[in-house]
Amino acid sequence: MTAMPAAAVKLAIREVERWPTIMPKKRTASAPVPPERCFVKELAGETPPSFPAMERLYRLASDLYGLRPWRVLDEDNLIVVRDSVTGELCYCSVMGALGEVLSMHAYIGTEGLRQFRKMEAEEIADPGEFFASTHCVYVEFVPRAELQRQDRELLATLGHPQGRGLASPIFRTMRPGFLPWFVTEAEARRLAECIRAVIVVCAAVASQESVKFWEVADTYPIVTRMEGAESRYQVDLIQSILPAEPPVAPVRLAEETLCSLRGLDYAVRGVMELDHIHSGAAIGKKGERSACASIALAVDARSGAVLAPEATDSSVAAGEALANVFLKAIQASRTLPREVRVRSQRLKDCLAPLIESFGAAVRVASQLPASDEARSHLLGFFRGDIGRR
Repeated sequence: MTAMPAAAVKLAIREVERWPTIMPKKRTASAPVPPERCFVKELAGETPPSFPAMERLYRLASDLYGLRPWRVLDEDNLIVVRDSVTGELCYCSVMGALGEVLSMHAYIGTEGLRQFRKMEAEEIADPGEFFASTHCVYVEFVPRAELQRQDRELLATLGHPQGRGLASPIFRTMRPGFLPWFVTEAEARRLAECIRAVIVVCAAVASQESVKFWEVADTYPIVTRMEGAESRYQVDLIQSILPAEPPVAPVRLAEETLCSLRGLDYAVRGVMELDHIHSGAAIGKKGERSACASIALAVDARSGAVLAPEATDSSVAAGEALANVFLKAIQASRTLPREVRVRSQRLKDCLAPLIESFGAAVRVASQLPASDEARSHLLGFFRGDIGRR
């Protein structure tokens, strides 16, 4: 990721003090007494955000909503900001052009940008896979009926109006392998920096029609706060070229386990399909951050029999989970497959050394019909749990 030459677009913008807003700038007289920190029980073991941090987020969200950024920005008009503490780049995308979801997501780091690009290319379409792989912080504007209890309590303390038809902001983080949850102190700070960057770019677009930030592929505006007593922000252009994905390491299992299976005289026949599913179902106690459930499957391609399903959370790598069900399927069926089929080259690279040591070939297949049928049944079972707490 490299900055563009000095001849590129470069603007200095004062922080705008007042924007049209649907949210009050001050708490009403009847608002509850604010707590020192928010979401303390929900973020046990972590640093919950201070009330002033959440108050700042709320004010920024009000400013953002007042600008209606989804009317001037497309989802792929990314805005970049460098985290003031970690130095990581965050890639901010505004959703709302279609009117279905009004939000701003900030995807974190190189892998965050990679995940955004995959979603843009529709390589990630399943909600479970989205939850399992995405790292971002975001604000979303939702109807009051969609608020959780904790959101309602926070907004009441902030003096947020409760009239019908008003949008209410919620602030969340998504960590790979986990369902969305409340922001920590550090995540609240990062989200505030990202919202401010989007506001600054929206101001630049609105005030200077000749400014074109997204004309060059893989080039985006990056917002930096300038030193000085007055709040001023500089907008430059940055080119973000993704490096190739790092190679996947072959899965390694205990040699004792492998030797005991290799010594058995099993028949060799048929084709086995190996598949890994991110269900999106929650694993964890109510009121705590929940991991996403994943399922590894070994399916007989001819009969459709599921030989060895195994449910895990998303902290278990797909290759490791599939290696385990491959060995369990051999034990359960007392046969070795002639061929094993997987969905991607990365899974093949991960599993081939193990599977080929048993004398079976490994092939990438665009479709796994037997596994698809099993996947459909399993996801139908879990679908009602996706995103629900």
